[in-house]
Amino acid sequence: MKKFKHSGTTGDIILSLPLVKYLGGGEFYLHLDQIDSICVRQWGVSAIPFHSGRMNQQDFDFMKDFMLAQEYITKFDVLDVQTTEITHNLDRFRDLFNQYQYNYIDVYSKTFKINDPVIQAQIRQTPWLTVPNTVILKDRNVIINRTERYLPAKLNSQWNTWKEQGLENESVFVGLPHEYELFRKSVNWDIPYVETKTMLELASIIAGCKYFIGNQSQCLTLAMGLGIPFYCELRPNPTGLKNEIVFEDLKTANYF
Repeated sequence: MKKFKHSGTTGDIILSLPLVKYLGGGEFYLHLDQIDSICVRQWGVSAIPFHSGRMNQQDFDFMKDFMLAQEYITKFDVLDVQTTEITHNLDRFRDLFNQYQYNYIDVYSKTFKINDPVIQAQIRQTPWLTVPNTVILKDRNVIINRTERYLPAKLNSQWNTWKEQGLENESVFVGLPHEYELFRKSVNWDIPYVETKTMLELASIIAGCKYFIGNQSQCLTLAMGLGIPFYCELRPNPTGLKNEIVFEDLKTANYF
């Protein structure tokens, strides 16, 4: 039985699952409360504001039902380093990620010595997430999430174009309440907010949409993994310098 472990973040975990699925799945363990020490090792800082203190018991509880809904995850639990012997340490991707300019999924493949470009393409192009029940919102079939990370100094004109085309009337916002308020203020769209209490609820709503719009976030990775067409608002720095979520050969991917 393969035993995988990861320390987070949620987006990093979701993007590790294509490899987990390809390898046949198994037990998956979340190593809690490691993010701050990871930041020190990786970047020499004690905390990154958006991650500090994260991947705790609350995060585990938020993810649990979703993770167990994936047919290749036989168990999802908190890691006890004294009693559980891990066969696949997914945190190893961080070393390679700092050295090379690949998207996350290819980095996971390369970390575990999968270097065949055909197999790499198969892993990153095949949807890897499912939900037991898809939620379809009547008359609102575009799902939006826009986090406060990586926002450009000036609003991308594509938001205004979509507003003029009436997309505002077809959309709802998912995510955190403060993200929703920031979206309304900065993008000037007056759309409903849908609260989700678990990752499974969130994924179920995204699974039922026509397409997803947002920036780099766990919501975007859920849309990607579910095979939902998405429009990703690129971060302001040249994305090619850290090609984390740009997939040039993914048919569902659009960038603006």
